[in-house]
Amino acid sequence: MAFIKEGLRDYTSAMYYLHLFYTKQPSRSVLKKMEELAQAHRLQGYEYSDLHFFKTQFSKHYMRILELLLISAVVSVTVMFISWRKGHRFTKTFQVGFVLYLLFIIYYVNFLSLGNAGIIKNNHVAIMSAPSAGAKWLATVSEGHKVALKGEQDIWYEIRWKGKPAFIRKQNILELP
Repeated sequence: MAFIKEGLRDYTSAMYYLHLFYTKQPSRSVLKKMEELAQAHRLQGYEYSDLHFFKTQFSKHYMRILELLLISAVVSVTVMFISWRKGHRFTKTFQVGFVLYLLFIIYYVNFLSLGNAGIIKNNHVAIMSAPSAGAKWLATVSEGHKVALKGEQDIWYEIRWKGKPAFIRKQNILELP
């Protein structure tokens, strides 16, 4: 689909489909293609680093890591229960370590976020300094730029634009998975 959309000069959709493919099959060649398209059409937000590649790999294997964490917690609790029934007492250091391990699993499940991103899907989109049509205008951008979504307020996404906090209307963003 990305190839077809690129041939039709719909670079926003091409980037979206490349991103979808990249999340399922991360590879440096897909990143390189996205960077080439972005540079050729002067799009911002497509600079990739090893950290981004790591985040993609991490999110791809999120469920497997969670399964391993939970299986080891269940096995540990089972072994600890059997040992406790036999009269074995655990040191405070071990108890604190195990509680920290369980708290890490809770954090991993509930709070770990690698960040959301979106692609601007319309031309002549206003980027504002606050979530209001009456706020200070920062820029007008064309479609295809990728932005990090920091939060949301009503009909606005909070983004980071050129190092500063900014806001863009939700209807102008194609949210990436």
